[in-house]
Amino acid sequence: MSQNGPTRNKRILVSCPPISDNFAYYPYIDLIVRDELKDHYVDFHRCIYHRFTTDNIDQFDDTLVNTDILLLSCYIWNFQLQLMITERARKINPSIVIVAGGPQLHRQYFDRFDHNVVGEAEGALQQILDGTAGHIINTPRKTDFTSSPYINQLPALLDIKEQSPNPLGIIFETSRGCPYACSYCDWGSLTVSKVHFYDMDRIKSELETICRDIKPNYLFLADANFGIVERDIEIAEFIASMKHKYGFPKSFYYSVSKNNVGRNFEIGKTLFDGGVVDNYIVSVVHTNRDVLRINDRGNIKTEKFKELSQKCVDNGLPTQTQLVMGMPGDTVDKWFDNICETFEWGLHAETKPYWYNVLPNAPANNKKFWDEWGIKTRKVIFSQARLKADDELIDKTAEIIVECKSFTTEDWIVMNKHARWLQALHNFALLRNVAMYYRHVLGRPYSAFYKGILDYLWSTDLGHQYNSQYESYLNKILDTQYQGEYVPFIFNGNEMNIEPEDVLFMHLLENKDLFYRLVEQHTIGYADLIDYQKNSMIDMSYSPEEGRQVSMDYDWISWFGELGKAAYYKGEVDPPLMQNRELTYSTNQVNIIGPTEFTSSRILWHKTKNKKRKMQLYAKAILGQIDFRGERTQFKEWSKLT
Repeated sequence: MSQNGPTRNKRILVSCPPISDNFAYYPYIDLIVRDELKDHYVDFHRCIYHRFTTDNIDQFDDTLVNTDILLLSCYIWNFQLQLMITERARKINPSIVIVAGGPQLHRQYFDRFDHNVVGEAEGALQQILDGTAGHIINTPRKTDFTSSPYINQLPALLDIKEQSPNPLGIIFETSRGCPYACSYCDWGSLTVSKVHFYDMDRIKSELETICRDIKPNYLFLADANFGIVERDIEIAEFIASMKHKYGFPKSFYYSVSKNNVGRNFEIGKTLFDGGVVDNYIVSVVHTNRDVLRINDRGNIKTEKFKELSQKCVDNGLPTQTQLVMGMPGDTVDKWFDNICETFEWGLHAETKPYWYNVLPNAPANNKKFWDEWGIKTRKVIFSQARLKADDELIDKTAEIIVECKSFTTEDWIVMNKHARWLQALHNFALLRNVAMYYRHVLGRPYSAFYKGILDYLWSTDLGHQYNSQYESYLNKILDTQYQGEYVPFIFNGNEMNIEPEDVLFMHLLENKDLFYRLVEQHTIGYADLIDYQKNSMIDMSYSPEEGRQVSMDYDWISWFGELGKAAYYKGEVDPPLMQNRELTYSTNQVNIIGPTEFTSSRILWHKTKNKKRKMQLYAKAILGQIDFRGERTQFKEWSKLT
């Protein structure tokens, strides 16, 4: 197009605020648009890429006044902000043209914007500049993936990196499309059909440029199913080689493909060994086949996840198990059994339960499905922000399912409690050893063991103290009186906002002697085992310098060590033979891995004042939890005295 055409002197601004400054990604759409329009006569403002606060929003007022076209990239974490930016932009600049797109753009909001992009962004702005765009723009699928915006627009990236007060992340793609259409996900519903793959030479050139020149703290792979094709192994190897060569990316996040066990494991092991991931995310979602079928995930086999999980455990690859709570068809019992079934697979380290968030463009967000299942939702506030000091707070919300035909809101609260107790007792290792003994010697499934324990503990004052606090928190969440997923918890006179499973863990550690005495009363005849379990958790009184001596009738340390080596969860070998040996161990030489790092990454990175002092306080209490990678107890080395 010539300089005298309709695009002359058009000024463009891209807005894509992240969820927080801690996760500030340079908007990929900004690079795409800049690259698409590099031959047009337009001016680009520096994009809005960071979170709004009272300190930084004023700098964009002059920019908005001088903007012809405002592009909004809409995600669940920023959509409410984008609506407020739209309102503000129209007041400041009535002639501004506002174009919205992205996965969270829903038809009910189309009237707020001049143009709405349905589908991929490439080509949309061309129609707007030509004056041929309608209110709804349906763009054709992009098929040419040989040219790289990251390479072509490197100066823009370097400029924004220089201006950024926080570490910069990069959103990256190697493919587009998803062959699945799970009810809770808008990824497949928006992109379903054939997967399009980027040119391999482009991918490697991009990665080299990003890691060498941008040096991102984190690289977010936007592929829906990384590992879906064989070449993804080569890409994983290349990412690991970039970390070795340049030291970047420091961390890497990707969504795993579903059904190819061998390929997915090889990719995960390559990235873990290369130091770019801390664990392998097993997106189980649910283990009950009926629940999966109801939610259009029946084509993804749980047997594959089980096989993959056991392969990870066998090869020492740490895991994080992701589950979704509140799916239509779920019940209290199914949810409880679902979590415990992952323990049966050998996934002991970390369980991450997510609420069922109904995304605007997901298949579940339709009247027929809602009527069929009697779905009831609540809007939950995850965070709040202001555009200016005198503006109202803007809520960043999520719409979660709290009731349907298969469970009530009261059931949903119980499901939440089950998740937190199982995380604290099993994932955080407060009762993991006892549960494993019951499972592999006495033949009692994890679900039966923990059902009995919870029924008993919930009847005690100790259990009631936490449950009443957590129920109060959940009810306030449902009434939008609290924001986020973190429970206000008073510990030693200090209020902390931490995750509810951490609250429970701290609560039980605070009452350590009482907790294990109650457990012993429930498990009559296993006092020595309970004593060993108790002394594998360090409490506030523990001093690493002074240590502590522990006597026991059986060599539990060696026994659990041998149990952990065997493929016991597969039933391929018998549990090791218990030796009746009276032993005394000293804990003063215990090898504790990263308590400060653990607490800062797990608990204290968000929403705290006087962080250093509180981190020290919590570190003392957390010392006896699990190590930073989550697979072993902190007591890794014992010095035998007799």
